[in-house]
Amino acid sequence: MNASYDPGRWRPEANRDSLVELAVERIGGRGDGIAQYRGEPVFVPFSVPGDRVRARLGARRHGGREGLVVDRLFSGPGRTAPHCRHFGTCGGCALQHLDNESYRRIKLETLNAALERVAIDPGIVGPMRLVPPERRRARVGLARPRDPRLPVRVGYRERFRHELIDLRECPVLEPALFALIGNLRQTARDLIPPGKSTEATLTRTDSGIDFLIEAAARPDLGMCEVLARFAEECDLARIVWRSGADELVVVERRPVRVVLSGVVVPFPPGAFLQASRSAEMILVEEVLSGIGPGRPVLDLFAGLGSFAFALAPDGPVHAIEGDARTAAALARAAADHSRVTVERRDLARNPIPANALARYAAAVFDPPRGGAVRQAEALAVSAIETVVAISCNPATFARDAAKLVGGGYRLERVTPIDQFVWTPHL
Repeated sequence: MNASYDPGRWRPEANRDSLVELAVERIGGRGDGIAQYRGEPVFVPFSVPGDRVRARLGARRHGGREGLVVDRLFSGPGRTAPHCRHFGTCGGCALQHLDNESYRRIKLETLNAALERVAIDPGIVGPMRLVPPERRRARVGLARPRDPRLPVRVGYRERFRHELIDLRECPVLEPALFALIGNLRQTARDLIPPGKSTEATLTRTDSGIDFLIEAAARPDLGMCEVLARFAEECDLARIVWRSGADELVVVERRPVRVVLSGVVVPFPPGAFLQASRSAEMILVEEVLSGIGPGRPVLDLFAGLGSFAFALAPDGPVHAIEGDARTAAALARAAADHSRVTVERRDLARNPIPANALARYAAAVFDPPRGGAVRQAEALAVSAIETVVAISCNPATFARDAAKLVGGGYRLERVTPIDQFVWTPHL
């Protein structure tokens, strides 16, 4: 390691072994270090600004090249020991190697940069609210090797690769979810043909773990019997097998439900929940604070009702959700709650127009990562006094917020919540 290395003076060169030496300048929005080589960016996973590395250039993606680190020649500041043995190969986490100060700064820089791109002052961004690493949902891959002597692999994919990392630990998952992976590794041998792979989604609900398998073909009777035993042994609430548009409930040992602000809501297979219960509680707190006493409230992209049922004790809430099964589950839960009404509507294609918004005092919207540009445009010219936006994508949040500001709204505060721990996402 060269202690006198100055990244401001150093220039990249290719060596005779067809490797390149790179200086990592910053961390990008996907969590990779970014270096420059011959005028184009190179994405260097698991690096920090100031690192000098020897790397092999890989495939082109996102306007640059992959950089596979062969050797780290000099370590930049802000590095710490990762929390997991798989870090450095597993693509599930990108930022475990950053110390606390660097981690918070880099996460906030991504948000601040997104706001600055649309001429919003990042000075309104408050301190980042931290969430423990306790994810209650996970999507994992399952792969059975052709060699019968090799075990089934269950885990996440490598960064930039399709190969699965066989998880032997995961500090991000709730313990109950991670414990299930070990049992699943044994059971999957009877579910997956040699040389094949599939995907599974594990969700910890208030009824227990809901297990969704997605595979090309339907299970046969023997596989269903294996799954029924697996559910019994692991006390799973339900197992569902999905093949394209076809869905089979293999076993349902008890109704699968989540409890939101004291309201029991049916949980459709694979439905969306906030990544952790702690994050959900913080989000509800922020929404209640932001909306204030104004009623009625419009809850856009309502999901299963995390915000609708929290807002309802203070007055009427109209919840709108586009997914058919999610909207049906929300409507069933709201049937006994006169203050919550439910509508199914695809807001991306058919946003609520400004004249229809005039009947509401406030609105909250929590769209997918793609944001809600058309609905934001309608809100921007509406008479609604207060709008609260929830987002898991700083770029689309900033774009939608700029629409509202352009329509005359004043952006009062932005609260970053570190729900996706050790990833680049907020």
